[in-house]
Amino acid sequence: MLDRRQFLKMAATLSASFGLTGFPEPVAAGLKKIKPEKIPRLLYLQGQSCTGCSVSLLQSASPSPATMITDFSQLLFHADLSAASGPLALELIDDCVAGKAGEYFLAVEGSIPDRMPDACLIGEKSLHRYLLEASETMSGAIAVGSCASFGGIPAAEGNPTGAVSLPEFYAKRGVDKLLVTIPGCSVHPDWVWQTITHLVKVGLPSLNKHNSPSLFFGATVHERCPRYHYFQEEIFAAKPSDKGCLFKLGCQGPTTSADCPTRWWNGGRSWCVGAGAPCIGCASPEFARKKNFPFYLA
Repeated sequence: MLDRRQFLKMAATLSASFGLTGFPEPVAAGLKKIKPEKIPRLLYLQGQSCTGCSVSLLQSASPSPATMITDFSQLLFHADLSAASGPLALELIDDCVAGKAGEYFLAVEGSIPDRMPDACLIGEKSLHRYLLEASETMSGAIAVGSCASFGGIPAAEGNPTGAVSLPEFYAKRGVDKLLVTIPGCSVHPDWVWQTITHLVKVGLPSLNKHNSPSLFFGATVHERCPRYHYFQEEIFAAKPSDKGCLFKLGCQGPTTSADCPTRWWNGGRSWCVGAGAPCIGCASPEFARKKNFPFYLA
């Protein structure tokens, strides 16, 4: 008979068979120093979300998702990954936000329907209520992805639910707790896992003006872009396949802070500009919010 932890490890390991790899040695050495009592405990809730950020987290290469959710974090609940479901899952969440499960960090993916609370229910309880209850007991909150960090696509101009980010939701209600934003649509798995590890092992990382870790969001895509020299030489691409800076094709690199040019995606295999496409600014606070945004989703 497998206990819940063993089951999660086995399930995540099966995911690893689809090409996911493990830790580079320096990261492994650092994480091994985390004492068992300091393993981060995570309650992961989803709001108005396409679940893309959760899928991205499972594409982590270093560390692998199997290792992160079993050896280096304790995932109390996640709708897509938890073995518990139905009444058992609801009881688990209720106990957690009531403070019965001990210290934990709240991770939220997706925006919050501020004008339409019933649009996002967990069981028969609104996400609103869970977030407010959690604000009394959590050690801090992590907004995972652009929807939770800034509102993202659900908060696009004209949306009927009045979608807001987690920081905006809490600010409106006077909640003053540690809150770290990790934008991206979808979010890069390194940004999330390494932030969580830093919070527990080292403490609060240096944050930029949007409360995002400066380690990942301290410089613009434009500043680090390998096509930056084209911009200086005023050589601009007429179409994505051309050589040249992609600024005139709507590239949002100058106004988007993220380390995509040096981190890359898909296990370090590619990234947007590397594939010939302009940066769409998915980590920007303005991403998809206004109809005049270059990549507004109508």
